[in-house]
Amino acid sequence: MTPYDERTGMAYSQGFKILNPYGVFRDIAILNITIIYKGRYHIRQALDLEILSSVLQNRGHTVRFVYVPDLFGVTDNVLQIKYLNALVTSLGKSITNIVETTPSVVIFSVLPGTYRWMRELAEETKKVVNAPIVFTGLHPTLVPDRVMKDRFVDYVIEGECEEAIPALINALKNSGDMEKVGNLRYRMDGEVKKTTQMNPVDLDSLPIPDKALFTPHVQHSYSYVAMVSRGCPFHCSYCEETSMKKVYGSRYFRRRKVDNIIEELSSAKQKYGFKEVIFKDSYLTGDMKWLVSLMKRYKEEIDLPFKCFCTINGFNEKTASLLKEAGCYCIEFGLQTWNERLRREVLKRYETNKEALEAFEICDKAGLSYDIDHMFDLPGEMEEDHIKGAKRYKTLRCLNRIKVHRLVYLPGAGIIEEGIKCASLPGNFDVISAEGVESDFYEQHKDISKDGASVRDFSVLYKILPLLPERMLTILLRRRLYKVLHLIPSAVTIIAQGIIAFKNRDLRFSIYLRYYPYKIVKAVFERGFRS
Repeated sequence: MTPYDERTGMAYSQGFKILNPYGVFRDIAILNITIIYKGRYHIRQALDLEILSSVLQNRGHTVRFVYVPDLFGVTDNVLQIKYLNALVTSLGKSITNIVETTPSVVIFSVLPGTYRWMRELAEETKKVVNAPIVFTGLHPTLVPDRVMKDRFVDYVIEGECEEAIPALINALKNSGDMEKVGNLRYRMDGEVKKTTQMNPVDLDSLPIPDKALFTPHVQHSYSYVAMVSRGCPFHCSYCEETSMKKVYGSRYFRRRKVDNIIEELSSAKQKYGFKEVIFKDSYLTGDMKWLVSLMKRYKEEIDLPFKCFCTINGFNEKTASLLKEAGCYCIEFGLQTWNERLRREVLKRYETNKEALEAFEICDKAGLSYDIDHMFDLPGEMEEDHIKGAKRYKTLRCLNRIKVHRLVYLPGAGIIEEGIKCASLPGNFDVISAEGVESDFYEQHKDISKDGASVRDFSVLYKILPLLPERMLTILLRRRLYKVLHLIPSAVTIIAQGIIAFKNRDLRFSIYLRYYPYKIVKAVFERGFRS
């Protein structure tokens, strides 16, 4: 076991024997590929790693995984407390874990919010592990040239990695000719080179995801998270899907065949015996023929409750009926704001409030619960927008939860220009964002809007809104008593949300209540054990 210094938080390199000389694997039949990821599980990038793991194992490689759950960190969608995050998240321990995998290649899967931390981890890892370091994921895709400025990063994958990384490993093992590896940034003669862009991966050709990758951190016995598509046909100015389309264009959006989807779900159901499915795609609707086929097969062969995302545009009675009959217990809609001008001009979303209310009414009549994504910190939003939102939400009968997010400015996103215009961002934010901004959609809201309204206050109000009687809401708004809601402890807000979840039979939120205490105890125990 590699020695570990708790005082400095670093792994010792003395006495550690390198598995392979740097970049030369010709005499090694099986390589140890170590993947590092920091962040929550229920997002596309984490799910993509499960597929990458299967791809690499199918090629005969051994996959090792170093997972940093980021408990209490900026990517935590329950609680963000920096002190506690520092207590349970150790850079030194992560380095030790990497060293103990004796890696041939080290792959860092990097989000914009974790880039700074991962850079530090990679730099220290380079000092004790003599193996090529590869950066992949959303942030390296958005700003590959910035990532390649760090000499401790040997390669950057720009875009999808399921074909690019095996090609890179093959080049390292054999000829070393990087020009034939697609989606790649690499160095030659002191210069950063770029290879050709590969076509989007054929999703139906990919193996079943390696769901064992995240265990024991993630339990699949209750919820099974599936991705049946990639991309989105819309062009929202803030969204990562729009950013990815800058790399691939409109061809980035595609869906898997129904046979392929059912094969995965059937196999996983037999293996894990889960009780629900969560489709994490940008939206499940849009193609009625495909949806009819999927829902029919799902009902016949899986027959379990599920949750999915839908768009307000095109949502109708037939869609609602089709989803509910197949077992859908909750739909998640993206609305973001009740200010139509901001939604249209700033977010580049073109649903009207009238269309939104019609979609929600369809769900109300069908008895179909729904969550609504609401985004704070938009350029130009005012206190009156939040008040209007509270009143609108209160009229919705089958509303399950208002899922409160904050706006995150991704590097190169179109909405940055709007943020600069409104003085919400400095003029050089493109440079700042490329360096990594430690924030996330779920980070707690502490910003104050121009007219003095606390976003934190309205965030709490929206979270507990389903519990408030209409008369109490009226009093809160009329007397502006909502301005003290930020004083409510986060734990109380979570308990209130738990009550709402119990009342609405919200399967998803019950998972948080069931496993979050376990995650805390586990992290604290592991930290105490190291001490």
